[in-house]
Amino acid sequence: MIGPSAETLLRMGAKQTSLIVNQGEWYRLFSPMVLHAGLIHYFLNMTALWFIGKAVEQCHGFAAAAIIFIIPAVGGTIMSAIFLPEYISVGASGGIFGLIGACIADICINWSLLFSKHVLMWLLFDIVINCLVGLTPFVDNFTHLGGMVYGFLCGLSTIERLSTDFFGIATSTLSRIRNLFVRFSGLLLSVVLIMVTTALLVESDGGASPCSSCRYVSCVPFPPWAGEDAKWWYCDDCSRVTADAKLDSSGYYSLSLTCPDGVIEEIDLSDELVTDRQWIRRQLPNLCRKHCENLFAS
Repeated sequence: MIGPSAETLLRMGAKQTSLIVNQGEWYRLFSPMVLHAGLIHYFLNMTALWFIGKAVEQCHGFAAAAIIFIIPAVGGTIMSAIFLPEYISVGASGGIFGLIGACIADICINWSLLFSKHVLMWLLFDIVINCLVGLTPFVDNFTHLGGMVYGFLCGLSTIERLSTDFFGIATSTLSRIRNLFVRFSGLLLSVVLIMVTTALLVESDGGASPCSSCRYVSCVPFPPWAGEDAKWWYCDDCSRVTADAKLDSSGYYSLSLTCPDGVIEEIDLSDELVTDRQWIRRQLPNLCRKHCENLFAS
């Protein structure tokens, strides 16, 4: 992504569930929307925001565009904090997907006026590109998809229905009731989802996900054709393992590796003739993937 390290992103306010839940740093639900993982991530997001955000603001006003951006951005971050607690993530993509969700709501509300295969293809293209970006480090698809759901619901509440008749929108009692119901249901579901997911986050321990396999929605080891020790990034917890090395006059001969799930594996290094402690430190993730049965924290 050509960007800062994980430590820098954390200092700037990146999302990490343990810091939110256990340290009370709730501002991390808001700060990720103004941070990015690197130049590529920033360029893609700002391009999408320029085209989609500009269109929404011109059609529906600044207030509606702000609501549609901010609520999905925060709601998507909460979803990410629940399902990917071990992941550090940043980006405005939750808000951008909120704008995309609002555009889909706009098309649904004003189907006869706004339906266009070209518009839907561009929205689908943007969704696919951002979901692919969501498979890279520091960006996650739970923020994306959660933001799109919130954006759709907020769009139902904030976007005006356009007239298709010469004399304007029909104002029968049934039509007014139906329009009020659609608007109220979108607002109500948004509020309920925010409250429920926030409660789930508060009650969590900040470390365990209710869906351990959900990490693959947001991360795929890449590139798939590279060897197990030559990928650009991984989706396991081996980067956080620790070990105790045993030393004698000839060098390090044994290693007690603590696997992500807490199991300790004894690794024989006597045939390696290792004397460089930093080399061992760099090899810990590879040794974890080779010797540990469970590569994920319990």
